[in-house]
Amino acid sequence: MKNLMKLTLVLALEIFFTAAVYAQHEGMNPKVESATPEKAMMDLKIQGEQIQKDPIRSLMVHQNGRLKPFDTFAQESILFLNGSYKRTGLHPVQTYLALMTSSTAPYVELVEVRDPELRVQMGFMKSKRFMSLADLESSNISSLTEPLFKKQEENSKSLTSAEKTVLETFNQAMLLQAVIRGDHLARAADFSFLKGTHGEEMAASEVQAALREYIQCLMSSECSQGIKAEALLAVSGKQETPDMFKHYFEKTKAEIFYNDFRPFFWASLFYILLGVLFSLSFIRNKIGTKWLSLLLVLPLSLHILGLGLRVYITQFAPVTNMYGTMIWVSLGVTVFSTLLFILYKNAYVLCAALICSGLILMLTEQIPMILSPDLDPIVAVLRSNFWLSTHVTTITISYAAFTVAAVLGNIALFRVWIHKENDAFFKEYSHYAYRMIQLGCFLLTVGIILGGVWADYSWGRFWGWDPKETWALIADVGFLAILHARIAGWLKPFTLLAFSPVAYLLVIMAWYGVNFILAAGLHSYGFSSGGALVVAIYVVVQAVVLALGFWRYFSLKKVAA
Repeated sequence: MKNLMKLTLVLALEIFFTAAVYAQHEGMNPKVESATPEKAMMDLKIQGEQIQKDPIRSLMVHQNGRLKPFDTFAQESILFLNGSYKRTGLHPVQTYLALMTSSTAPYVELVEVRDPELRVQMGFMKSKRFMSLADLESSNISSLTEPLFKKQEENSKSLTSAEKTVLETFNQAMLLQAVIRGDHLARAADFSFLKGTHGEEMAASEVQAALREYIQCLMSSECSQGIKAEALLAVSGKQETPDMFKHYFEKTKAEIFYNDFRPFFWASLFYILLGVLFSLSFIRNKIGTKWLSLLLVLPLSLHILGLGLRVYITQFAPVTNMYGTMIWVSLGVTVFSTLLFILYKNAYVLCAALICSGLILMLTEQIPMILSPDLDPIVAVLRSNFWLSTHVTTITISYAAFTVAAVLGNIALFRVWIHKENDAFFKEYSHYAYRMIQLGCFLLTVGIILGGVWADYSWGRFWGWDPKETWALIADVGFLAILHARIAGWLKPFTLLAFSPVAYLLVIMAWYGVNFILAAGLHSYGFSSGGALVVAIYVVVQAVVLALGFWRYFSLKKVAA
């Protein structure tokens, strides 16, 4: 539901645009046949399997303020409709084009209605998770949405979570309708919109004629898809393009490679595998720690490759959204734990951190509807590569150091249930955690100061108690309190370790909570929604682990006394 207001307005405008243009070209595929959902899905898959995704995936289209390959355009569209890239078993490009060319497409149950209660409101069974365009058009989704447009226009922040879901479902219906009719792609492929003519030349443009021929070719078994696709690409490449968009053309292959290769997914698997190998002493003894360390180069290279591609495509530091900060923090966890390993030769610390780093990357890959991986342009206030590359990267990399400290703390909380004698272990691991907290506090403090300087430059004031500023300071003070309590002798090795995960909850609030729960303040460019249940479960589990760990620790101390 990211950028819900912008998407709603865009799709609302598209409805009016579609009415005007549709009268001229009557859709790319005017033949529609009634069918059962099962037959419609079968028809979609048969049609999709016959579609060649190359070279059409390289067609450049415009959306959300940038040019992108049709490959990315199709992926993002199918994800928004279905909540998954490949639930149909087809490549997103094949699914998208099959929706345009299958005569039974309106009856394919493709749209995921994510709120069970909304399904009931719409007149369906709570268990009916996926719906067709025919289902949505026969439902009351339009009447449910109508009063929300005015409320959204007056104050979008007043919308409840349920109301946002209603708007999202309406947007899904409008998008699917536009995809099936061909207007979604026709509009995106026509660069006359970039000149501000808003499609006035659309019906007569060469690219529209070439696109129509290509779509008609897909519906014919006697036509060469490759030739028609190449013809469309040639015509599209001749379109007049504003200078600010021209650099995207040279990045087409890089973006398609990024989409196909999924570097963060493979990096996550290798991180977890290496973490498990590091934890097994007989593997370390047989292979040797040196060779295992060299193997770390593989996932680290994949990780850096993915970040590098995102920077190359967007031309900005890779921390412009929550997804970007997650993969940046994951890299920091790997780097900082590797430094600890180099300094102290403790393979178990590196093992735990690598598994944590892999799980962070895997989480970002598994919930794209919450952590959007899009490469769309950032808002104007962030378009300063200097400040983005200093303030935001410094703030978020501090979270990596705190993450390592929290992992070490949780290891201690579990260890008290396995071993009775832990004094030497706690002393050693509390030193590691102490060093990570020191590093994190230094980086976070520097980041806050840099943020104040940027705020003075952008908003005319150094500090304004904005929620993002405030919670970053609270997180910093929380970990600084641990450092000072240790120096004062108030925290012993175990309690320092145990309080690290507690202070980390402040980081979660500053990192996730402000953007996804409070959604208030001047840092509105990072606002989104979703994932609250997962975070709530984590907090509850952490609280239980902490309580049981303390109880076990003091029970053992009491017995020993």
